[in-house]
Amino acid sequence: MLPVSVLPVAGLLLGVGSAHFAALPAVLSNVMAQSGGAIFGALPLIFAVGVALGLTENDGVSALAATVGFMVLLATLGVMAAYFGLPPKPLMGIDSMDTGVFGGILIGGIAGYLFKRYYRIQLPPYLGFFAGKRFVPIVTAFWAIGLGVIMSLVWPPVQRGIDAFSRYAAYGNPQLAVFMYGFVERLLIPFGLHHIWNVPFFFQIGSFVDPSGKTVTGDIARFFARDPTAGILGGAYLFKMWGLPAAAIAIWRSARPENRARVGSIMVSAAFTSFLTGITEPIEFSFLFVAPVLYLIHAMLAGSAQFLFSMLGAHLGFTFSQGFIDYALYYGMDTRPWLVLVFGPVYALIYYGVFRFVIERLDLMTPGREREEAAAVTAAAGGPDDFARELVLGFGGRRNIKSLDACITRLRVELHDVSKASPDRLRALGAAGVMNVGRSLQAVFGTRSENLKTDMEAYLKTPAAVENDAASPAVSAVVQTVAAAELVAARDPAAAAKATGYIDALGGRENIEQVAACAVTRLRVTVRNANAVDEEALAAAGAQGLMHVGDSAMHVIVGPHADEYAAAMRSQLV
Repeated sequence: MLPVSVLPVAGLLLGVGSAHFAALPAVLSNVMAQSGGAIFGALPLIFAVGVALGLTENDGVSALAATVGFMVLLATLGVMAAYFGLPPKPLMGIDSMDTGVFGGILIGGIAGYLFKRYYRIQLPPYLGFFAGKRFVPIVTAFWAIGLGVIMSLVWPPVQRGIDAFSRYAAYGNPQLAVFMYGFVERLLIPFGLHHIWNVPFFFQIGSFVDPSGKTVTGDIARFFARDPTAGILGGAYLFKMWGLPAAAIAIWRSARPENRARVGSIMVSAAFTSFLTGITEPIEFSFLFVAPVLYLIHAMLAGSAQFLFSMLGAHLGFTFSQGFIDYALYYGMDTRPWLVLVFGPVYALIYYGVFRFVIERLDLMTPGREREEAAAVTAAAGGPDDFARELVLGFGGRRNIKSLDACITRLRVELHDVSKASPDRLRALGAAGVMNVGRSLQAVFGTRSENLKTDMEAYLKTPAAVENDAASPAVSAVVQTVAAAELVAARDPAAAAKATGYIDALGGRENIEQVAACAVTRLRVTVRNANAVDEEALAAAGAQGLMHVGDSAMHVIVGPHADEYAAAMRSQLV
């Protein structure tokens, strides 16, 4: 997320400078425009450095290695372009092949990988100066040569595919293209893969020659270069500023009367965050796992918002996300931005009405509607160090943490043993959701996540001799309260029968290798033959949904009784 954080200032400088406001001297406008353009022009290098830092806990050597690797990559691509008779493009003073941010991301990933592998390498005494971290930029340069040769073969057809899709999105069927973008992007958010999906749309699709003769690519950069066809993703303003905040209000009003005050404080805060900044995960994760049908409806509405704005010829830009801040900043550069104020309230009514109807009709257990609701509590931590300690313990202790990262709204922690972590403790500390992704846990703490990661990193550097794996009394009480409430809620008299139905639908006892509860509402199942799984039979047995997370692994969404169903299934599989 570090490279993304520079986009707002780049967009602001380029947008204001390119507007040539009468109140600003011409020289100042040019300085601002050129400054913003320089940042956009250097995005591949910025991504290379950012990815490398993210993979190596911000070690500066990896950033140097990524920079060296990127320059070598450009030079190699330039030589190979001439060899294959392809037209080169000047990039940072080097005639090269333009791979955009993809090249930067790849070389940044390679630099991070090589740092982890070689930062403690030992060499013979006569080469001792180049041992350890000094070896990393050297080996990265050689890997960059190999990557350059491979990309010179792979990238031209990929670029032709991107160009073809750009023409399709601009002139063929733009409405379908943006609908699929909006729909798929929302579906990828639970897995954290939406950032990968966004890269070609934000930074690669489409090209435009600005008045200075410079070619820019990607919807964001083209918008600020005043390409009239850019800004095709503005439909997201409808559901981020209006739709999801209304959904949050619907969840609040659907809560049981005794829980509305607590749920209201959470939902109103999340709604304001979504409206102001465009950060939607705190709302989405409040209903994603307990009511996946609502999330599917939300994804379809998100796609429809993009479709509608494309139909109406609206072109709205953004840098960070489609919230009120970006809407206000770039209003003067947008095409038909007033449509947000016309159709925004309409989408708010649609979201509110649909969410209220579906929640009550299907009796969905959205926040505040649980039959046995634990008391609202807050972890009593004295300061950042105390809270960081509680977080570390929630992930199973410092010895259980393999790596630590954060995106805009989540802590992403790779663990040695996921079973040692306590999702209850993390939720008691304020996590809106906790997801098990392979050997990692992702805890949704909203926009605090980056600072929490920094606090945890600082805590992990302190001496570990006297670490006590017991939580503070307040947090222990919270965890016990939540666990007790979940135990009461998990007593389903039909658990054994449902477990039998799930086993049969999953292909029978012989097809199931492993089953466990995860993320409170899911069964994580590993099967021998995924084709033997009958999704219709799963639904008939009571499952609310099925998500494939690998060739043989899948999540069966069963609601708040997942622990009980998992235990019943294991007993029948013995």
